[in-house]
Amino acid sequence: MKEEIVFPEPDSVLTEKPSLKKYLRYLLFFGPGAIIASATIGQGQLILGPQIGAWAGFRLLWIITLSFGSYFIAYIAARFTLISGINVADVFARIKKGIINWIFIAIILIFLPLFAATIITTLGYSVQWIIGYGNHLAWGLYFSLVAVFLVIVERYRVIEYTQAFFVAVLAIGAIISVALIQPDVLKMIPHFFTIGDVPSYPSWVPDSVKSKPVPLIILGYLGTLTVSIIMLVGYSGWVKVKKWGIFKDKENTEKFSHMLHERFRKTGKVDYLPSSKEEIKKAHLLTKPALIDLMISFIIVAVVSAAYMVAGYYLLGEQHKIPTDINLIKEQAVIFSNIAKWLEPLYKISIFFALFGTIYAGFEGVSRMLHETMRPLIKKIDETPYKQFSLYVLIYLIIIGTPIAISGVSVILMLSITLLFIGVIGVIIYGIGVIYVSQKVLPPQYRLGKLHMAFSVISLIFLSIPLFLLL
Repeated sequence: MKEEIVFPEPDSVLTEKPSLKKYLRYLLFFGPGAIIASATIGQGQLILGPQIGAWAGFRLLWIITLSFGSYFIAYIAARFTLISGINVADVFARIKKGIINWIFIAIILIFLPLFAATIITTLGYSVQWIIGYGNHLAWGLYFSLVAVFLVIVERYRVIEYTQAFFVAVLAIGAIISVALIQPDVLKMIPHFFTIGDVPSYPSWVPDSVKSKPVPLIILGYLGTLTVSIIMLVGYSGWVKVKKWGIFKDKENTEKFSHMLHERFRKTGKVDYLPSSKEEIKKAHLLTKPALIDLMISFIIVAVVSAAYMVAGYYLLGEQHKIPTDINLIKEQAVIFSNIAKWLEPLYKISIFFALFGTIYAGFEGVSRMLHETMRPLIKKIDETPYKQFSLYVLIYLIIIGTPIAISGVSVILMLSITLLFIGVIGVIIYGIGVIYVSQKVLPPQYRLGKLHMAFSVISLIFLSIPLFLLL
């Protein structure tokens, strides 16, 4: 008889009776979600959100609602890892010669250099504006290399805490600015549910913006709001760092995960989980930190996204201004200066850290994702130390991404196309795969229940709706 794994005891707060104190302590679980929120706010709200709000007003707020689907898929994937101790990508590698992993690898290698080019350009322009001199590409490349260094030396917690603070600054600033505007909330709320309402460009919008089809912009913006495939795989790695779930109290989480993967690889089954009701209950409680973390992240992203879209409408759209590639960040400073002129320097600092957090989170996430998806397929990758592998991946992104940035291709076009694949299509494929392996690989008592399955199906439908608009 194979030895069963005993689940660790959940944090005491998870077993306490409902109370305000208990729910306030839940906020302490907010960790990896801060990186997801930072990356989302950095690439979406500071680049696309105010522009879309400027010309569409409230009418595209329903995109925020659709993005919830990706957060639930992220939870289902994390749940699988927190219960089984193995990554979903390891299981994907056993399906049809790893075809799902190969699809993800192709998407990353083709489209991530575009993402790198986008952030290098935007971060560079931001630093150039903040400091007042220098070449934007030189600044963007310099700070990209700093991000590479931090990824290699694994300064995860430094970024997590820094990003949590500056995401809060950007969130609070946008919310206060919108509160001062006093928008018509009753008119705004219904648009979170008018799914499928697609406005046309107003006549005053410049041709450079009109040249991009509205459905493509919708898909691109949804891609900025979702937990992309990079973050989905990266998150499963970060929960190990946090020592949540089955990893709680384990000294070496990677070693423990590798041991469980070897057991799974030999039998093709997760046959080491305990079957007693007490252990099953513990397992379900141990997945709660990830659910709480992701829900806090979604709430932050949803509120900030709405605030930046609404601010874009009132502070830019009503003046027939629309931020474009070069002046994306500079034009949007009006969101903070609307509160008080002296807050603009704080906006500049926060913009820098948000964008820097985006490139760090992107580099960290893509390194983990490629490692997790390639390791089960290629023996040489499995034998390569993670730090060494990360360095190779990041060099590839910088070498390919820099010439694209130099070429001067539209930031918004690059971002929209990239996020269509890594933030929508890839997430749908990942979601289908996660649901399949959860029901196929886990023992019956650990599989998704009816409520989980219902939310999973709704999540996939949400993410698929904009694809039909493009058709």
